Amino acid sequence: MASNQAAAPHQPPYTYQPNQGYRPTEGVPVELRYTSAPLPSQDYIYQDSDDYDSDDDVYLPGDDLEDEGAALTSGDITKQFNRQRQLQGANGSGVAALPRSNAQKPTANTSARVDDIDAELARHANKIKLDSVKGEQGRDKDKADRATSELVLDQRTRMILLKMIQRGVVSEVHGAISTGKEANVYGAVLEPEDGGRPIQRAIKIYKTAILVFKDRERYVTGEHRFKKGVNKSNNRDMVKQWAEKEFRNLKRLHSAAIACPEPIMLKSHVLVMEFLGDKRGYAYPRLRDANISEEGTENPWRSLYVQLLGIMRRLYKVCSLVHADLSEYNILYNDNQLYVIDVSQSVEHDHPRALEFLRMDIKNVGDFFRRKGVDTLPDRTIFDFITAHDGPVAEPELAQAVEHLYETRPAADGSAEAAAAEEVDTEVFRNQYIPQNLNQVYDIEKDAERPTDELVYKNMLAEKVATKPEAGGSAGESEDGASVDDTDDEESGSEVDESIFDKGPPRGKKHEDKGEKKQHKQAVKEEKRAKRAEKIPKAVKKKLIAASSKKRK
Repeated sequence: MASNQAAAPHQPPYTYQPNQGYRPTEGVPVELRYTSAPLPSQDYIYQDSDDYDSDDDVYLPGDDLEDEGAALTSGDITKQFNRQRQLQGANGSGVAALPRSNAQKPTANTSARVDDIDAELARHANKIKLDSVKGEQGRDKDKADRATSELVLDQRTRMILLKMIQRGVVSEVHGAISTGKEANVYGAVLEPEDGGRPIQRAIKIYKTAILVFKDRERYVTGEHRFKKGVNKSNNRDMVKQWAEKEFRNLKRLHSAAIACPEPIMLKSHVLVMEFLGDKRGYAYPRLRDANISEEGTENPWRSLYVQLLGIMRRLYKVCSLVHADLSEYNILYNDNQLYVIDVSQSVEHDHPRALEFLRMDIKNVGDFFRRKGVDTLPDRTIFDFITAHDGPVAEPELAQAVEHLYETRPAADGSAEAAAAEEVDTEVFRNQYIPQNLNQVYDIEKDAERPTDELVYKNMLAEKVATKPEAGGSAGESEDGASVDDTDDEESGSEVDESIFDKGPPRGKKHEDKGEKKQHKQAVKEEKRAKRAEKIPKAVKKKLIAASSKKRK
């Protein structure tokens, strides 16, 4: 840079020139000049005064400095020398410039710093939740929306209960009556509009968030009502199908006059049904907790045992269902009457494990009543009674049939060997394989040689077999109308009557007699002609409609 060129304001007023050192690039401003000539450098530096002690305060190069705070580095000495040179003038000039303040740039650009903060906040703007913004843009799903109270009451369930209250299904929802592995039951009240006595109802809410009951597959797989199975990946869909199953099963039981809560309404996984309890809202106790008076000579539990066996047969024959979880926990008691509840896991006869579930119910019922001192029947006897083709299905005939089983059972001598043999037979029956159709029979030829009464699946067989009547003779007619051959002819007695497979007369207009078809067509024409004679003309009908509309206006 040339010496006569003015330097930038932020640069020092000196420039380096080869072989000459630093030279001033601009003149010293008037306001910074001294009015008097500067002192000689030797006088300025070493000037004595009365208060100055040269022996103590003057330090020569090489002297040891004991005070660490007073030690100066080479950089500090250079800065002091340059300041003294500026004060005394450069190269003998009489005018010297005062040292200027070295204004430094700020370590950070404040304007750029604000921009950086804005950019950083913009990255996290989508994570900041504001109620006003969320309300306009639509609220996303949050963990709080899925939070449940008592494992069943989440936000969606509360909305279902609110809609039921608005529609008049119930008026109030009270506390829990019972809790189980699959659902909770709550009490509810319906206030009639006519001001009558409040009606007590029960609301069963199935668990959807935490599924404690995870063994549903064994009750669903193989049943025709769940041919597509259940959606294991969606808990709500699976629980919804489970609730529909119990609603339909309760409908069957109520239609068959079996004591059970009447189903009223089902919405998703919320089931509203009749309340089994008194007018004050106290539910009937379970059979396990029932307080039954044992006054008298006869055990009161025996009559309940006979009543329960009748309910099991009616459930099997009339409703075509097996409870599959029948025990003292799923039966309510009040005034010598038993009520069946919790039929969500009940299966039909065609279920692959229906007979296994039936034997399990018989075992649970027998074990409970034996603890109450009841002389129970063997499991196989009860199984044959429930699955028998013939027999009563209504009271009091059912109770009489059970009493007949007590009378006809073989008498026990009371010995330990007889009791042990009976226990072994019962255990064998509980674990015995029972086929449900002929395809599941292991050895058909071997079973055909045995008497039918000895077969464990005798009640699974057909009731009667229709045979071909004897040629040229009269055959007896059975009660159901099927002809049965009573002769011993090997040819005719072993053949099936093929006449039952004969087709009837063909249906359809093309197979009708032409004369009958012509008479039918003529009769239809006469009927239409008579209707046209009584028909009102369109013009008259329009006038009547226009006149009636004017009168209304």
